[in-house]
Amino acid sequence: MAWIWAAYMPHPPIIVPGVGGGREQEAAATLKGISGILDRIRERVPDRILLLSPHQPYASGAFAVNTARLIKGGLSMFGTGQANFELNIPVSSVDLLTEYLGSKDIPTGITESGDLSRDQGSCVPLHFLRKCYGELPEMILASPIGLDREMSVKLGEVLVSYDDGKKWGLLASGDLSHRLKPGAPAGFSPTGEKFDRTVVEALETTDPAPLMSLSPHLIREAGECGMRSALAMVGLVSKLDGGIEVLSYEGPFGVGYCNAVWAN
Repeated sequence: MAWIWAAYMPHPPIIVPGVGGGREQEAAATLKGISGILDRIRERVPDRILLLSPHQPYASGAFAVNTARLIKGGLSMFGTGQANFELNIPVSSVDLLTEYLGSKDIPTGITESGDLSRDQGSCVPLHFLRKCYGELPEMILASPIGLDREMSVKLGEVLVSYDDGKKWGLLASGDLSHRLKPGAPAGFSPTGEKFDRTVVEALETTDPAPLMSLSPHLIREAGECGMRSALAMVGLVSKLDGGIEVLSYEGPFGVGYCNAVWAN
């Protein structure tokens, strides 16, 4: 068994104390949910983590894998030096993974960016993961944003069979609707709440069907960035033993935050 855990985590910089300046406590349920994930994976230390971030470089129509040898940066643009990282990427492992995905007809694009400073989708989850593990495992960073819904699920399903002799964790990063209430970052839309309920349902049931039934218009109106990460995690876990445990959901700042985990 190559996969030992999979986690879905939000990435608002405001929940990092150096950014939030106390306001992170307004997302107390989210912080509790993250703590729950860390409790479940603390003793399950992977050799490598595949991190899906919607803020990694994008490749149209493809799963974009970052092949930079060194990726560094943090949340300094948000006013803190707490979440700075320097990730040495295992290039040979990247090559093996992309070759495998190609053999399974997953369209894969290669990007190369050593700058992490605009990727809160990676930095925020990694801030908490580093607190859990101390030293971060080897990391592969990728963006699923170029995939459609069907291919996002297939990505997770084919990852189940990937086995290079190492223990892997899947860190699926994503925020849900950015339009939950007036004053939200993308404005208000009544579709936001329905979209978020549907994502939570798909995670709770380990079944992508609820999300597959949504119209493209509703998804666009919801203003999300985490659907493809969620679908990839659902696809992966649907082929493994056990289900996904949803630990928290809330939208205190007008953006939906969900924490969910599967641990073998």
